[in-house]
Amino acid sequence: MKAEAIPLMELYNTSNKAYVIPSYQRPFAWEPRKAEELLEAVLEDAEANAKLTSLGTLLFCKIVDTDLFGNGTALTISPANLWEVVDGQQRLTVFSIIGYALQEHLKALTAASPANGFIPGAVVDLESLFETSRSKKGTAVPVLIRDGDNFDSGYTSDLAKILNAFAGHTPLPGGVGPRLMTTYYEIKRWVDNNLNASNFTSFCTYFLTKCQVVQVIADDEDSAFTMFEPLNSTSEPLTAFEVYRSKAVRSLNVQFPEAELLLAYEKTKRDEVIKRSNDLIFTMAQTYSGLRPRIHFVPLKHYLDNNVTLAFVSSFEEAAVFYRTIWLEQTATDLWFDDEAKNCVRFLKAAKHEIVIPLLLRYYLGQRIDLGKVLKVVVAFFALWRTAYPTNALPSIYRNLFTPNHADDMSVVSGNALKSPQALASYFRSSLLGKIGALAAGQTEQQKWESEQTLNYEDLKVVSKLFIFLDMGGSIKANLVTTEPWTSGDDVEHIHAASLAPIPAGVQQIGNLTFLPSTVNRSLQATPWNDKREAYIWLAATTVMKSPTHYTSGNPVPKGVQDYLNSPQTLSLAHLGPIANYTTWGDAEIQQRTATLLGRVWNILYTGWLHP
Repeated sequence: MKAEAIPLMELYNTSNKAYVIPSYQRPFAWEPRKAEELLEAVLEDAEANAKLTSLGTLLFCKIVDTDLFGNGTALTISPANLWEVVDGQQRLTVFSIIGYALQEHLKALTAASPANGFIPGAVVDLESLFETSRSKKGTAVPVLIRDGDNFDSGYTSDLAKILNAFAGHTPLPGGVGPRLMTTYYEIKRWVDNNLNASNFTSFCTYFLTKCQVVQVIADDEDSAFTMFEPLNSTSEPLTAFEVYRSKAVRSLNVQFPEAELLLAYEKTKRDEVIKRSNDLIFTMAQTYSGLRPRIHFVPLKHYLDNNVTLAFVSSFEEAAVFYRTIWLEQTATDLWFDDEAKNCVRFLKAAKHEIVIPLLLRYYLGQRIDLGKVLKVVVAFFALWRTAYPTNALPSIYRNLFTPNHADDMSVVSGNALKSPQALASYFRSSLLGKIGALAAGQTEQQKWESEQTLNYEDLKVVSKLFIFLDMGGSIKANLVTTEPWTSGDDVEHIHAASLAPIPAGVQQIGNLTFLPSTVNRSLQATPWNDKREAYIWLAATTVMKSPTHYTSGNPVPKGVQDYLNSPQTLSLAHLGPIANYTTWGDAEIQQRTATLLGRVWNILYTGWLHP
């Protein structure tokens, strides 16, 4: 790493050198006013004969494979020394535009001399800010280009096209980014209005010799990104994917439409872009090769640097589709991705059980048709474990499936064959039974699991809701469940209201919980048991009935209950019928229903879902 403060002209005083803006840098983003402020600061310092003006830090890395930007022959016009602009593209772009605007103004002043008092020939090197050449008599080419441009075959970026026009090869192009052209016209206007025959030479001399930049030349790209926070053109942190994309585009000439769609730059906050990028790469690392790099820029970049291959890019793009359409949005249209599979994903997301993502991605990449079954296996295993045992052992259970040289490794590159859903279920059953451990005489695994329950609605709202839905019908695609039921709590009914004294010890246990549409649930809050029992009987009825206005006790029936019963579109809440069979409701009834419900859930999840 080498850093030194140098006059601006030293950036450009060597021919056969140019700068390349990598594709991870987003397009030019400076407002024209910012360029004008830079010029005004330079003019003020020049007039005050200041010692120097700082123009900031520029960070470069040497580009080894220069043939990417030329034809690689002896006849190439590509400069031999190319530097990647890791940070500083905004200023370098503005310097080039300023150089051309000054050069044009110099021509105008020269044409009008000697009448205007201007002395031609006193200003040199303005061209070097926007053009260079392979030799002193070689063809002038842009001093600044972007990935995708080629000095021999032509330029695709707006920036290179404009600088090529500056070099005199073409007219100023039309149809380019308005930000660049607006900045050019505003800089030209400022130069024409503020510089004249009396101050032009002193301004240019000051600009080239007294304006300094800190030039940092990194030993390699890794050093650059380690020592400096990598930024894109909007002064936001870069992602490892953005750097990887640049390498892959250069080496493989590939594009990343699915990853771009996932990251959704234009409508997603930058923090979320970075999280999605990091999550995608970290998940790919585990799924593809069993590696678990730290979720930091440089480790993730190192991982991607070693995977600039077409096979990896293909898998990476598929992973982006998975992340967007399965994990984030649940919009995939595959036949296996039915309502139950979607609700499994939503449950896992709401429960923040993200450690399972590499496993789901592995089946998406290699055996997609089985992913619906795999989702049910994972949900069953996690729910049964989470309600009885600490989760500190779960990471190793999942990671063994992607640990090189482990008997259960299923990673894409080095792993064994992908397990069938039945074999995967067996693996998770064994893990669960191993945690349940030794049984007392005559005791079953189910009985021991039930005896070690810690399920409490206040602590495990999402898992409690799963158990409620399973109790309603052995599935989580019940027709009363909303599209996204896991993050809302206003449809969970405490049968004995949590605010109604005397409060039973088990008021937050699963046995005291059921499901009610939110409007009905809110209307029944703090309702005494005898009145609530009557409402449950009416709501569970299979025939449409006109709602009574009062309970037998004489208390009025809430409007929410009346509206639900009187609407011909409402559904029978049949799951309330068994609860209404209890003539009293207190701690004994809660404990009895808890045991019944846990037994039913065990049979659904362990006997059913974990035995596909």
